[in-house]
Amino acid sequence: MYSIRLRLTLVLALGFTVLIGGAGVFAASSLSARAQADFDATLLTQARALLALTEQEEGRIEFDYHAELMPQYERQERPDYFQFWLDDGQVLLRSARLDRDLPRASPAQAITAARDLTLPDGRVGRMVQFTWIPLSAAQATDIGDTKDPAEPTPTQVEGPQHAVILVLARERTALDELIASMHFAVFGAGAAAALLGVLLAWYALAAGLRPIESMAAQVKGLDAEALDARVVLPTTPRELAPIVDQLNALLQRLAAAFGRERRFAGNLAHELRTPIAELRSLAAVGRKWPDDTASVAGFFQDVDAIAGHMGTLVTDLLLLARCQAGIERVVRTAVRPSEAIHAAWAAFAADARARGIEWHADIDPDLVVRTDPGKLAIILANVLGNAVHHARAPSRVVCTVTRDDATVLIDIVNAAEPLPQGELARLTEPFVRHGTQKPDSQHVGLGLSMATALAGLMGLTIAIAQDQDGTFRVRIDGLTFDPTASMGLRRAE
Repeated sequence: MYSIRLRLTLVLALGFTVLIGGAGVFAASSLSARAQADFDATLLTQARALLALTEQEEGRIEFDYHAELMPQYERQERPDYFQFWLDDGQVLLRSARLDRDLPRASPAQAITAARDLTLPDGRVGRMVQFTWIPLSAAQATDIGDTKDPAEPTPTQVEGPQHAVILVLARERTALDELIASMHFAVFGAGAAAALLGVLLAWYALAAGLRPIESMAAQVKGLDAEALDARVVLPTTPRELAPIVDQLNALLQRLAAAFGRERRFAGNLAHELRTPIAELRSLAAVGRKWPDDTASVAGFFQDVDAIAGHMGTLVTDLLLLARCQAGIERVVRTAVRPSEAIHAAWAAFAADARARGIEWHADIDPDLVVRTDPGKLAIILANVLGNAVHHARAPSRVVCTVTRDDATVLIDIVNAAEPLPQGELARLTEPFVRHGTQKPDSQHVGLGLSMATALAGLMGLTIAIAQDQDGTFRVRIDGLTFDPTASMGLRRAE
């Protein structure tokens, strides 16, 4: 098992780290490059200031340098350095604190890109190199003083001309400290932001998952004796609303199922208690007068009837269990509903006449469906038997068969005493009888439950309803019309 909160927190933490780290690297690189560019710009400015002090007169290079104006080259500690060469390699001038040559590149370009070096005193520094042809004062006046010393003039002058090479170097410790402080600030702020983001994510996930924890605690407290409880959250998130609704619906179905099972167990015990008591009474009487052969023979006849009733009950219960488990086999063949319905009614015709119940059927004799004939006969027998024995007398039972495209509907209607809505919904439960009906050997309350179970096994539905005037309606829906068999039966006739 793993924690959703921990996994999401780790994913978010990794995401925060990557995003903030990437942004920090980019920001640190950009700031470092900008700081170094500013440092190099200052270095170039200092170099141009030195080059501006050079002049060339009749082949001689003059350098108008005043130490007091440029103290950075004269200080004892941590000085800057510069060095001048002629283009032939002759050293013209070094700064006061420079006791050796600075490194220089080939003077092929006017400006050599700034680069790092180790200063003569061991410090880390940065240098820039210029190649420049100094002009005389008159030449400078002729072409103007706005000429950038970084760009050698193309003006042709008389007399020998010499190029000057300047290398300027200064310590970069301040630059490195500035870059280090920027890195510390950027990555420190990024680390703090990532940590705060993780803490915020943990808190947000904890708050977001709190309804799940509450729901889990409520579900944990449920058991078979508390199925009437429901999961209730103070505020139900939209994502959890379907789960809460389905869970409560499941609890409602479980409570109804447990209630049916308890009623079934009680009703089954009640149904078996009477025949068992009768058997014990017969056995006691038989033991008391064992010599009364005629009475003993009668007792055995009663025992046989009681055992037959109990056997029928057990057989029906086993069939009901197989249907509900979906293991009862269904064999589909061509069946005429008119024949099946009239055959089922024939078994109750005498009882119907005795109670003054009339029979009316509106069925197409040529209509053929494809279904299991034996199970359809059981369904019809139970539904019609319920109609005959519970119809209000005198009245009549009406059976109508209609076809809707490929589906055939069977409607059975009879007048009956109005039932409470709650009792009507329970008629398909085992051992449930009409509230005014007394238990007897013929009716144990399995008829409609058996019919419903068989219908579900065969892919049919049985809908039970009652009008306000007491009219009782049963609809069997889902029978499949078989046009091929209908045409074949017509030709055979």
